[in-house]
Amino acid sequence: MIDRKVIERLAQTRVAEGVLSAALKLDPGLGYARDQAVRKFKGAYRRAFREADADTQAVLERERDRILEYLESADLSGRGVVIYSSAPADLWEVVPLEVMVPSQVTVGPTPDVAVLETVVDEHPRMAVVILDGGDARIYSGEQGKAEEDAHSSVDLPGRHSQGGWSQARFQRHVEFHHTRHLKEVGEKLESLFYGEPFDGLVLVGVEEATKAFESMLSDPLRQRVLGRLTASFKHDNDDEILDRARALREEDERANEAALVDRIRGLAEAGGQGALGIDETLAAVVEGRVDTLVVAEGVTREGSACLNCDYFAAARFEQCPVCSQSDVEELPDAVEHAIERALLSGGKVNVVFGSAAEMLVSLGGIGAVLRY
Repeated sequence: MIDRKVIERLAQTRVAEGVLSAALKLDPGLGYARDQAVRKFKGAYRRAFREADADTQAVLERERDRILEYLESADLSGRGVVIYSSAPADLWEVVPLEVMVPSQVTVGPTPDVAVLETVVDEHPRMAVVILDGGDARIYSGEQGKAEEDAHSSVDLPGRHSQGGWSQARFQRHVEFHHTRHLKEVGEKLESLFYGEPFDGLVLVGVEEATKAFESMLSDPLRQRVLGRLTASFKHDNDDEILDRARALREEDERANEAALVDRIRGLAEAGGQGALGIDETLAAVVEGRVDTLVVAEGVTREGSACLNCDYFAAARFEQCPVCSQSDVEELPDAVEHAIERALLSGGKVNVVFGSAAEMLVSLGGIGAVLRY
């Protein structure tokens, strides 16, 4: 999970000799291809070197082999990685990511933390509140990973079997403390939300407790409740509960993906701000009109890119059809190139799975919501 303190520390680092920052997009489906990170780095390195001045090229050359040596032996997972390297300053930091980032290499006097800031800002966390009797635990997960963010525990008196007024008075005493405890947990959750926003919330506990807790939440928090789960705290450990919460989140994501594909289809069919199919969508990417690019998992197409004017397409060409120059490179995957171009232009990218992917494949495998 990305720690904002790490971002702040990196942003405050100054290196007169220069820092190379490398962000690489990884495809989890190609985990067996250990050279994919090497290939991504070499491609981004070539682009950066081609556009750099002499001083920047010197830094690139100085750090190149250090990064390649690491990538050739590293066992990387996830959807991305960011590497910061400066040999003179003995700076070396690797930040794994569970979200897609554009593959790019930059050089400057400070580490380029823009990618990390974007990940934190645009990929909020999910929170899980476990109400286990007199104990409550708040977990937060960023980039698909979960960790305990806060722990709140208040000792509640137990129940006893004495009858009559004593039992009634004691029952009211328990309810008073339980309500106060739920408010304390709610306050901690509220503080967490406004400090490190999350876009999904799952409540776990007996139905009475989760309903009571949800009713105490502010409107912004209630709107983020994905659902409530019950659990047997004698038999289910927190890891098992969190797995169920993540499954609930995934169900919600699949439903949102299907709705997004259906929206794009409607926009495209109405001649509005929607594009469908490889040619139409890539043309919109080239023109910088893509707000949200949507790709079905596993869709690939070979293509070509012009190094002079940045035009690219899912077709082979030796001479650019736009600027007529012959400085052209082959693209093993024009769809992947489109993803990186969309991210670099400030767009969002959504790779869809399951039924949404099947629907999108039937419509050409790729589409987009357009800015105009």
